Amino acid sequence: MNTSARVMIFTTGGTIASSLDDSGRNRSGELQGEVLISQVSLPENTAIDVEVCSLLQKPSNAISLNDLMNLRQACIDLAENSDVAGIVITHGTDTLEETAYFLDITLPVSPTIVLTGSQRAPHESGTDAFRNIADAVMVAASNQARGLGALVVFNQSIFSARQVRKVNSFQVNGFASPETGPLGYVDGARINIAMRPARHERLKLLSDASLPRVDIIPAYLGASPILLENAIASGATGLVIDGLGRGHVPPEWLAAVSHITDRGIPVAIVSNCHSGSVHASYEFAGSLASLEAVGVIPVPDLSARKARIALSVLLASADVEIAVKLRTLTA
Repeated sequence: MNTSARVMIFTTGGTIASSLDDSGRNRSGELQGEVLISQVSLPENTAIDVEVCSLLQKPSNAISLNDLMNLRQACIDLAENSDVAGIVITHGTDTLEETAYFLDITLPVSPTIVLTGSQRAPHESGTDAFRNIADAVMVAASNQARGLGALVVFNQSIFSARQVRKVNSFQVNGFASPETGPLGYVDGARINIAMRPARHERLKLLSDASLPRVDIIPAYLGASPILLENAIASGATGLVIDGLGRGHVPPEWLAAVSHITDRGIPVAIVSNCHSGSVHASYEFAGSLASLEAVGVIPVPDLSARKARIALSVLLASADVEIAVKLRTLTA
């Protein structure tokens, strides 16, 4: 452990920054960062210089694409103008995995970026807010976490941003990596990294770029192809299909998808299963093989929400090899 490490905490709101509302329910994102961090205790004999900056005061369902760009720029500015060893970002859990993945594919590997949140508000009995923040700070300051990309620290576990998913709506074990498991764990002052994730090329994104709208369309029994057509008609610049099984859609979708890709609009497909990848194993109308034949891009090993982030970033970078880059991110 580098005992003189400097760690910046950016707070953005969420359950971890909630206060009790007059209704008896939680008002998400109300607490300022200084108030929240003042209640965090690090392990004894840990000399880490912690600073805090409140960037947003939002529930995470309100985080926008513009917020992602501003958060990214804040991380870049801090890294370029300070000796910060790590950055901790407190965030609501509902969209935490999307923010983590966006930062993972668009930021340099240094300093260490760690996101965390909580399932229970700071004022609730048995809150996990302060434990998660302390653990995140320890990971951000540690030498062991260098070069791992953006991380999520939750319930004493360390996850890769690429693999992590929210798996529980309220219990403190709210996050997991169903396909690969955690990278390691936090035990007080001890950081254990058991695995190192594969690193991929960072996507180049100009600081003044804006992320274009990409919609996720779920496939399900009897789903209408009008869903696809309406998304494009209302302004989506790309689509991610959350496909069935190995990457399938209702047969009636094939003509609509072909019409969209013929116009040069990128369409990607992932599997809606928590584990397992898309694969052209079958030959029928609506199979992955039939979709690939009309220009759909198969994206293995990413959730729909992360594939959407990746496609939006690629569109913002005006990369002409979108299909190649999407496959590179998941190779």
